Amino acid sequence: MSQQSQLKYPHRPIATLATLSIALRMPVADLQGLADRAEKLYRNAKPIPKSDGTFRQPVDALEPLKSLHRRIKSSFFAHVVFPDYLTGSIKGRDATRNANLHAGQAIVVCEDIEKFFPSTTIALVYEIWSGFFGFAPEVASLLARLTTKNGRLPEGAITSSYLANLVFWKHESVLQESLKAQGIVYSRYVDDITFSAARRLLASEITGTIAKIYGMLSSLGYRAKRQKHQIMRGHDRMIVTKLVINERTALTADERQAIRAAVFQLECEVDRDGFTAELAVRCNSVAGRVGRLRRLHPSEGAALKTRLRKLRNSEFSQA
Repeated sequence: MSQQSQLKYPHRPIATLATLSIALRMPVADLQGLADRAEKLYRNAKPIPKSDGTFRQPVDALEPLKSLHRRIKSSFFAHVVFPDYLTGSIKGRDATRNANLHAGQAIVVCEDIEKFFPSTTIALVYEIWSGFFGFAPEVASLLARLTTKNGRLPEGAITSSYLANLVFWKHESVLQESLKAQGIVYSRYVDDITFSAARRLLASEITGTIAKIYGMLSSLGYRAKRQKHQIMRGHDRMIVTKLVINERTALTADERQAIRAAVFQLECEVDRDGFTAELAVRCNSVAGRVGRLRRLHPSEGAALKTRLRKLRNSEFSQA
């Protein structure tokens, strides 16, 4: 399979607000009015727990901004050709695909971008619309206002994951190509950066690669979260985006046990209380985790899927 390494937008840039209006199916005055009040059209979504015990607070756009974000996605982001080294929040790509890029390597190094979304300013978003897409200044300015909140990239908005993937558009493909020439694999999963190699890297190669990554970050006002910096070698357990990658991509033993325990807990509660509406919701959630397990551990996941199917069948036997 050929590797796509170039990030590109293959369509003509938007040169006027009138053309933007046609593309987004909304009058210019309405677009400008929405941009003026966009800051107030967000609500807090469910907090996301982090590995250090803290939480990230994503947001959800309210109507009519949310519908406009969908149009921006379908009109522009859906046509972007994303390279293979970008794996986060892109259709057909996920944490597993990111981990697969580094499976079985001799050495893996992981870096984390500190406060990535809050550090992505409206100026950087403007540069994406004006520089990468090539849109006229007034068009880029309006789109930047429509896709930021309080001058920052709002985590959780429909458009934010795409903008997050585009923020290093000037530098990242050059970095990836230079590392590839050294036999080093590079990938980024939103704010998680990973590089690996099948051979043992010299200490100078490791520090040199880290310096290049840190240089790219600092050039745009970002910095690495030093406490998340990890260098892992094949004789130890290597984890990328929470997946074990020593020989092949796999869930950690703790995660597999947690999924088995979740299925067992559901079975116990159904035996005790029957298949309630609340348990049906939880069953759907656990089914998603079982599906992930099945993808990486087919026989184990299939057995748990069968047990979940029996639980769902009990719902109809109660009726």
